[in-house]
Amino acid sequence: MKRILAALCLAASLLGTTMASAQGCSRDCLKKHLDTYLTAVAHHQPDAAGLWVGFRQTENAVVIPEGQGVWKNVTGLGSIQRRYFDAAQGQAGYYGTVMLGDEEAVVALRLKVQWNQVTEAEWFMARKGDPGMTGEAGKTPFNLETLRATLPAQRVVPKAERMQHEALQAVVNSYFDGITSRNSYLVKGHPGCTRYENGFPTFNTPMTPAMDLGNNGKTDCRTQGDFGVATVAIRDFYVIDDESQAVMVSAMFRREAKNTKRRNHFTELFHIDHGKIRDIHAAFYYAPEDRPVPNWPPYDGLYPLPASYR
Repeated sequence: MKRILAALCLAASLLGTTMASAQGCSRDCLKKHLDTYLTAVAHHQPDAAGLWVGFRQTENAVVIPEGQGVWKNVTGLGSIQRRYFDAAQGQAGYYGTVMLGDEEAVVALRLKVQWNQVTEAEWFMARKGDPGMTGEAGKTPFNLETLRATLPAQRVVPKAERMQHEALQAVVNSYFDGITSRNSYLVKGHPGCTRYENGFPTFNTPMTPAMDLGNNGKTDCRTQGDFGVATVAIRDFYVIDDESQAVMVSAMFRREAKNTKRRNHFTELFHIDHGKIRDIHAAFYYAPEDRPVPNWPPYDGLYPLPASYR
């Protein structure tokens, strides 16, 4: 009887290990899938990307069939390439640039891996000629030269200096609290922390003495202007990278009812040092009013509804 029980326990253990192996994906596994997927996109070969039968992909919240969108338009990876991994969530992130013919676009990518296959891909893409917050073409913040000169870090943080996932997420949420509360003192950021939107710097401008947060009279990532933001909605912390102490989070700025500016739909990449934000790099676009975003569960394209939907 004891032998039978021991055999059953061993079988259950092996089955559990096999199932975990089938479901999980380590950093190396995620890197392999991300590299394979990006190469397949650049070569217009969906069949070479290791896609699951139910694979789904969006580009600025629009569902893209295999072979169209980035599968057709991306001709190579760009001059800036940063990769981040979250084995706990089975997701990889890419922040940098891709080539669209002769044009270089700023992008962020969320890639999900399950059952050793790529199941989801969510792209945020910004081009120099994209509409700004009023819908006028060519008015989106964009500066590739500055982005190349201020690259996001590539690093392995010593284990003794790493914070847990929950703490990293809390630090990033303090930034969003500062925006919605219009209170810069809520933001857990280092004096002089930087913020770039599609490479465009949004810091280091003069501040009134009464509002100086200790950065020699200059704004930094803690400093909040009046963005007309009612709430930072649909936050998805899709990569929290232990090794690099980096966080990739997508969200949307919902405007106040009186504000007619377009909504920002974005990924922001944060690097955290000793419990405070060191730098932020965003890839984003201004969503047209009639486009439901983010078009991913649990919202499935139904939230927030455009104003024209009644």
